[in-house]
Amino acid sequence: MNVQGIKSGYAFSRNPIILRESFPIDNPNKIPDGRCEIIYAGTTIYEGRFSPPLSMNVAEIADAFVTFFNEPPEGNISPIWQIEDTGDMCDRELSCLFEFDGYEAEYNCIVIPGGISRQNFKRLLQLNKDIFQERFFNPKGNFFLTTRTASWRIVMKETELYPLYFFPRRTGDLIRIVERTNGSIYENDSFDEGVAVLDVAALRRYFAEQEQVLSSVFDVYYNSNFSCRIVVERCDPTRERYRLKFRNSLGVFEIIELTGELSITPEYTDADESQFKRYDTRTTEFFTDRERVERKQSISVETGVKRPDEIRFLMDMLGSEEVYLLDLTPLPIKVIPSVEELTYRPRPESPQKFTVKLEISSSEENIMQDIIDGSENRKPRIFSKQFSKQFN
Repeated sequence: MNVQGIKSGYAFSRNPIILRESFPIDNPNKIPDGRCEIIYAGTTIYEGRFSPPLSMNVAEIADAFVTFFNEPPEGNISPIWQIEDTGDMCDRELSCLFEFDGYEAEYNCIVIPGGISRQNFKRLLQLNKDIFQERFFNPKGNFFLTTRTASWRIVMKETELYPLYFFPRRTGDLIRIVERTNGSIYENDSFDEGVAVLDVAALRRYFAEQEQVLSSVFDVYYNSNFSCRIVVERCDPTRERYRLKFRNSLGVFEIIELTGELSITPEYTDADESQFKRYDTRTTEFFTDRERVERKQSISVETGVKRPDEIRFLMDMLGSEEVYLLDLTPLPIKVIPSVEELTYRPRPESPQKFTVKLEISSSEENIMQDIIDGSENRKPRIFSKQFSKQFN
């Protein structure tokens, strides 16, 4: 079976997965219908019929059922953490079965949520290459699922640290990380084939505790191959700083910071529609009354100065299907981002910054202070819980 653009047995759900097959026709005067069955994670998700020659894009069917990867547990202290193993990846297997007049064809692949740009997909088709073989399975380059950069050098601000996802290829493969301050080494070969993350914040904590050095530059080796360099960049001082946690084009979370002023605008758009007339029998008059009004909120925040590469990262956030605003309240707030004007220069002669509008996804009718952990209505302790009651 001919499959467009897939060489590795892995495919993204938001890129075409086009299956083609020319079945032999024994009787040209009577062409029967072919039968197809698509199975995902052992369950039949689609059944249909076709007429040869077969040309079918199954990506949209797979995208309706594929799930995102889990996140590392909160408080994770391990620099490398296994997210999914071989058994979990088998649950992501897509099987396509085709039968026509006694002839059968089958195709299987692992479907990953997300996708690459159309330009990159077309270019790889022209080169007869696969994005997984070229990048995510390639130990000699940047193999992480990040849209910050496609370069060998990954620059992350210290406020934007978030685990980097990658695909271990074989059980027992060795990840070796060398911090560039004094050459200390962290090694890990205890993960299985599947999906894992490199937690940069936990990696810095490891070197700080074990080697008493807070390093910001790390060289990553996969087995004996130099893969990439991770650079933790210092943040500029600012009066206000907020972060947006969003799901990038490749289907995993990343963080981008915004360093401008933030303002909140409550909106009562249905206030007029909620009004009605009520009759007062005592005075024999109609007076205006209304139901409780639903409150929506929108947030405007400046991005701060952004470099051209950061603007591309910002555009990935603006198109994300899942975005959370951090640092405004103790709990993340799900928002829908947009921007009124995003005109930028690839080679700017002056600093560039923009204004992003964040619409809070949920509205409220009953307004009160937020409940975080249930202790807000009690007198607070003087010291933390690590101290005994004699200190409070």
